[in-house]
Amino acid sequence: MMLASGAVARERKPAAVTDPDKIICRSEENTGSRLSKTKRCMSARDWAAEKAINQQDIERVQANRYKNN
Repeated sequence: MMLASGAVARERKPAAVTDPDKIICRSEENTGSRLSKTKRCMSARDWAAEKAINQQDIERVQANRYKNN
């Protein structure tokens, strides 16, 4: 099992090396189903922007977690 995860880690290139306009497709699992997946394709720049937005949302929720008491 360790070999499989190590091989996947080596295939990815650092974000600085990849072309920001390169189209990258990812398969994402649908919520509520173990078998259904959706394929999403976006540019590397769009994937990075989505990741940054998601990270900001997570940080905002974590920062506000204990303020509502």
